[in-house]
Amino acid sequence: MKYHFGVLLVFCFMHFSGSAQKIILEGKQTINKKTSTPVLACVPVKLIKTMKIVKVSGNCKDFWIQKGSKTVYKFNNFKDPIGKILSPGIYYIYPNIKPHTQKADVSIILNGVNNSYVSPTKQH
Repeated sequence: MKYHFGVLLVFCFMHFSGSAQKIILEGKQTINKKTSTPVLACVPVKLIKTMKIVKVSGNCKDFWIQKGSKTVYKFNNFKDPIGKILSPGIYYIYPNIKPHTQKADVSIILNGVNNSYVSPTKQH
């Protein structure tokens, strides 16, 4: 019985440690009904290692990604961001609202980048 529990515990640890490399960054924009001004919302994500954008979804015209207060990427579709790299830092993402709508949202999924791989070099 102890053996099975130990195997299960190791399996769970491996499963969770592997899935911990996925991070979701989400942002929203709405229009304040009283003032007709845009309202941006995003819970920032702190990356402690280099991550790659693997999926984008949402309902927006276009969107941008900020590292701190600096815009690092602007995209007008969901295809171009795939494969882009985000280095360690604090990130925000914000969508732009489509014409004749009152809200927009965008979400990206990030996966860890394997930094341990070193490409072979030619030997002379």
